[in-house]
Amino acid sequence: MKVKIVLENTVPNQEIARKIKQANQQANHFLTISFEQDLSKIYFEGEVIILPDKSCFSEEMILEGFAKKTEQGYEIKPKDKGKTINLHLDANLVAELNEIKNHVISKTQHDIILDLFKKGLDQYNKEKK
Repeated sequence: MKVKIVLENTVPNQEIARKIKQANQQANHFLTISFEQDLSKIYFEGEVIILPDKSCFSEEMILEGFAKKTEQGYEIKPKDKGKTINLHLDANLVAELNEIKNHVISKTQHDIILDLFKKGLDQYNKEKK
């Protein structure tokens, strides 16, 4: 999974692009820089992208990843994929989870959320009385 940044190709953004390129060269991060065919956008892609300071962020910047402040500026890393964990559950909980799974398996995500919302409102109204 890679980090992606898209900037409009304007004079101020070209200066930002130079700063980003220099910061990543200094940090020895490999960065792919490309342009839209009509040169209207600047694309950055890498495992990690360094933004040297807060001024590099802009309203029109499209960023796929999350930013973490570091000594070098801001480190943009990919959003985490799901993590696999092993749980040891007792038999009663496994039975309950299977029952829930069987109950929702034929429903859409929309139906499940609607049911939860309705049940939550019903419970709230009961507790309120």
